[in-house]
Amino acid sequence: MINLPILFFGYSIILFSIIGFGYLSSKLLSKRLSLGELGLSGILFMTILSYITNLFVPHDFVHNSIFLIIGLFAFFFISKKKLFKKKIKLILLVSSVLFIGIIMYKSHDDFFYYHLPYTISLIEFKKIFGLGNLEHGFRTPSSIFYFNSLFYLPILEKSLINSGSIFFLIFSNIFFIQKIFNQLKNKNYNFILVLSLFSLLFINTIFYRLAEHGTDRSALILIFILAIYYLEGTNRKLTKTNFKYCYEKMLIIILLIISLKSFYLIYTIFVFILFFQFRKVFFKEKFYKKIFFNLTSYYFLFGTSIFIFTIFSNTGCLIYPASFTCIETFSWSIPKKEVIEMKTWYELWSKAGASPTYRVDEVEIYLSSFNWVPNWIENHFFTKISDFILSLLLIIIISSIFLVKFKKVRLKKKSFYLFYFAVLLLLFEWFLNHPALRYGGFSLIALSIFVPLSIFIENRLNSNFKLKKKITFLIFISFIIFSLKNIDRIFKETDKYNYNPLVNAHYFIDDNTNYFYELILKAEKKRDIDGNKFYIVLDKNLIKKIQLINE
Repeated sequence: MINLPILFFGYSIILFSIIGFGYLSSKLLSKRLSLGELGLSGILFMTILSYITNLFVPHDFVHNSIFLIIGLFAFFFISKKKLFKKKIKLILLVSSVLFIGIIMYKSHDDFFYYHLPYTISLIEFKKIFGLGNLEHGFRTPSSIFYFNSLFYLPILEKSLINSGSIFFLIFSNIFFIQKIFNQLKNKNYNFILVLSLFSLLFINTIFYRLAEHGTDRSALILIFILAIYYLEGTNRKLTKTNFKYCYEKMLIIILLIISLKSFYLIYTIFVFILFFQFRKVFFKEKFYKKIFFNLTSYYFLFGTSIFIFTIFSNTGCLIYPASFTCIETFSWSIPKKEVIEMKTWYELWSKAGASPTYRVDEVEIYLSSFNWVPNWIENHFFTKISDFILSLLLIIIISSIFLVKFKKVRLKKKSFYLFYFAVLLLLFEWFLNHPALRYGGFSLIALSIFVPLSIFIENRLNSNFKLKKKITFLIFISFIIFSLKNIDRIFKETDKYNYNPLVNAHYFIDDNTNYFYELILKAEKKRDIDGNKFYIVLDKNLIKKIQLINE
């Protein structure tokens, strides 16, 4: 049993260690970072190191204890600085309020399917090739599993290995809070201020349930930060300094995004449109050499290479399920035919053609042209997306009441058209190929509304002396909503599952079951997509199919 004080103590150790690693990464890259950026940079640095160390050792008690102690030493060093001491209150305030999010009984629906088994594999083994042969979920590894595997600690054991997403939420909140109040302090009453506020209200009220984050929502939160970096950078003077600042900030956040889900590589489009927008600066006096050949670019390439290598070592594909990137000659490789069929399955699922309880007939006909649209509208749009849009409208209406005055003020034109075009392009790609909210829809739909609306509000922003109080009140309300929704969830879990976090704050897990080994033992009883029996062998650090028998 794990009581609340012990859980909070472990949670705090991880939090401070993340900040410590953020400090180390800032020194490595020679970058000055805000507190929110320090935390997110720390998560990225810890994740990359987690990938590297698992090549040689499992993430057991010894490894993880040493790992987090290094972060704590770095944190204690930085905490002695006068400028940092003022920020401790903000860290403690935000983390204490959001702590309620990890007090849960029921984890994500996919947690026992592959999130927990994958994390356990990292804890009990060093790098294993061919993991994708065990379960489909193992073919799309996310950095959240590698991050979570570092939280397997003495006394706490598995109590916090489902909590990685809370730290993304904490430091994203701190990022937006600092951005908002820096804008107010400098009297920059512009659309960046409004967009930052919308983003913060969104993540606290829409993404309040941590059990639903899975491997997707942390990345979707970071996309709002990516938008802030781009729009803030391109609405300044087109100078080398501004371009370098914007490019390096974007590159770090994109690296963190694609580590969570390799599919989000498509968001590198924002780097390319940044090059285009700063093209006069970029090619001036061969400035591009200083951009490409610097520490941040190397860091991005190194991190991306590690993430791609992990997908490859699991499946034989560089990007799964893009079959053209797959090499079948390795003993652990997934056959291309199976990769193509899985891609079809993912598409079918996102287009409302399948669920845990049903699957449409004639899959090829259903997915061809726009035959899927009527069913998608009925079963996805008018349930999930329509409710989501209503929630967005509620955020907008309440915020506008506090922020807008009817007298229009003329301001300078904003540079956002290229960015907005890229958002609409990604939204179109999302609708054509994977129109489920979790696959990018949340952020793309929100940004397509928030960006033009923020510019509209800037022209009518009620920037009197009470503006700071009004914005503070809105932020406060978002935390209240987050807390109340989670309190209500805990009460429901108490009634349904007899969950009592005051006695045992641990989420539901059968401690007598070894999920990873059980997955291997059950493998002989499984079948592939064609209905063939297959057998799995675990040979030291290699898992592969050794026989196929048609029946």
